[in-house]
Amino acid sequence: MSAKHFHKALNLLLSSMLLPLGGWLTVSCTNEVDDYFDLPASQRLAATIDHARQVLRSAEYGWEFEYYPGSTLDYGGVVYTLKFDSLTATVACSLIPDSTSTTYYRLTNDNGPVLTFDTYNPLMHYFSTPNSDEYEAKGGEFEFVLDSIADDYISLYGKKTGNTMYLRRLQASPEEYARNTINIFDHFVDSIRGTVGTAELVGKCNPSNRSINIISGSDTLDVHYAYTDRGIRLYRPLRLGGVSMQTFEFNDSTKVLTCIDDGSEGVTLQGIPYSDKFMYYSRWESDYDLTWGTNSTAKVHLKPNRLEGTYLMQGLSPMYDVVLRYDIETGNLLMGSQVIGYLDGYQAYWSCVNYSNGSISNISITDEGQFTIRWNGNTAYPRFTITPTNGANYNSIILIYLYTEDGQLSAGILTETEWLANGTNYLLDNLKTLNRPPYSM
Repeated sequence: MSAKHFHKALNLLLSSMLLPLGGWLTVSCTNEVDDYFDLPASQRLAATIDHARQVLRSAEYGWEFEYYPGSTLDYGGVVYTLKFDSLTATVACSLIPDSTSTTYYRLTNDNGPVLTFDTYNPLMHYFSTPNSDEYEAKGGEFEFVLDSIADDYISLYGKKTGNTMYLRRLQASPEEYARNTINIFDHFVDSIRGTVGTAELVGKCNPSNRSINIISGSDTLDVHYAYTDRGIRLYRPLRLGGVSMQTFEFNDSTKVLTCIDDGSEGVTLQGIPYSDKFMYYSRWESDYDLTWGTNSTAKVHLKPNRLEGTYLMQGLSPMYDVVLRYDIETGNLLMGSQVIGYLDGYQAYWSCVNYSNGSISNISITDEGQFTIRWNGNTAYPRFTITPTNGANYNSIILIYLYTEDGQLSAGILTETEWLANGTNYLLDNLKTLNRPPYSM
């Protein structure tokens, strides 16, 4: 069986929704203001767009962009770094090491000044690109209404969601910013506690969606945040005990978060680190031996996807990576059926099955986290067992593709060498363990 292999092309969702324009110009009180407002509205807007373009291009290191996708903030905040020239912006994501991509941008008049990234960029359009499982993508967007402009600070909001976002002038290179941000992400705390004004609080942190569940007295609050190069910044100010807090520096040595907002300087929250017996998110990154069957083994690497709080299992095949979901409550990884690519236009699947005595049954193509990967709790000799989740009747993985013939849905087994595990296996029967070297934790 021969096949042409190709990667899936993704189309952007374009939005034509218009939102009300807020105050989008910050100026000083001089005679120039009077002259400015003597101009027709179209000329005033053109002047604002020209001013915005000059400010964006003036930043030596570029800008940090606090980006909040989704109307319900399901992913919390993500910080991009942007460096503008006359036509393009160089984009990097502070949660992805060594990430750089270039996109064209425009500043246009659309019932107000709008910043648009209208050519596909794998970073900037990560949350706005649909796929077979998410036809509305992740609620991201790439058109932003400029709300106010200052030399080192620009506020804007998404045209679709109305989410408030910010551009802040960088004080260091994007590379340094990303290194520091990733270090904070990887060493952040399990929970926080403290006294703020007249209120006491405790909070459980979730790195997967960048949120903190806070309990203070009878109040329960879910606050969303973005990691920065110095700590975290909340989406909205948190007001407790007569104190308003939004921006915190994080000290990795003491695990203390210190508020640095005007009027709230010195307010501190004590971070509680994860237990040594807990597999917190960043602890999973390593090389492993995946074992199955009688004595089959494959070398794999678990790479964090900090944007989604998942892991990619790499190394089985050059054609795909396997997505593993992280469970914040247990510290386990969940592995399930998933689309891994396309073969001659048909979807190829990493599919969960039951295999026994040469027979295959209970084929699943829906990711329900059918396998759980658990640590044995031994830091010297770490071992990770792969077992069916909640007693599910699965024990193996088979590589298949689905196609329609005469209106009937059928399945074929992937046999092309480049798709197979280790180049030889289409069936990973009776999955057993992920093993990593001794003393590697």
